[in-house]
Amino acid sequence: MARYRIDVRSFTEVQEIEGSWTPADFRQVLDALDFGDTSDVAEADLRELCLLALQDREPAEAAAVLLAHKLGDALGKGQRQNVSHEMLDEKLWEEYADMHLHERFFHVGSVLHQAFPRVVPLPDAVEVRLEVRAEDVEGERVLAGTLHESLLVRLLADGMPESATLRRMFGDALRGARFPEAESIAWIVTQQHVDARIAELRIIGSGYWLDALRQTKSYGSSARADG
Repeated sequence: MARYRIDVRSFTEVQEIEGSWTPADFRQVLDALDFGDTSDVAEADLRELCLLALQDREPAEAAAVLLAHKLGDALGKGQRQNVSHEMLDEKLWEEYADMHLHERFFHVGSVLHQAFPRVVPLPDAVEVRLEVRAEDVEGERVLAGTLHESLLVRLLADGMPESATLRRMFGDALRGARFPEAESIAWIVTQQHVDARIAELRIIGSGYWLDALRQTKSYGSSARADG
């Protein structure tokens, strides 16, 4: 069984994930809002223009346009109409039944909050940076490869108290052989090898799951990937 020592290097709140909205995205949303020709608009101005155009609509209508852009392939028109109203007072990146859509709901919530900060809940993801040190040969072997989300989330959970939401709600999966929800908890993962024994990890996910790691500095783990 692999053994690791983990140091939490930083814990940062994130209200928008870098790269989740591109100039092309904003042009497409402006087209959906019937804004008109944007071919002469500088890329640096597109976000602000898009926010102003969204503010010309009712918040729920603006939400429906953003939902169609980011989740049009996953939700039908009727579903989008329903959740466009729910987004005005609910954090669907935490609460929506299909966890696989949480990250995309967060992307919508980020821009919708910028357009309607007094109406829409503040997006509250977190970025956690870890230094993971292998304490045995098996740990070195695992760190040499790409770490699966199931291992990463178990690794995070080992630094949380028993009362943490993640441990309470997914205790069986954390202990068991399969943890399919893990990829919906660790939204963005980057991994950098320092040497054969040390990897630096950057993980972004909802604060709903990861906030319990906020006060943790260092801990041990024997986390494993799904078998």
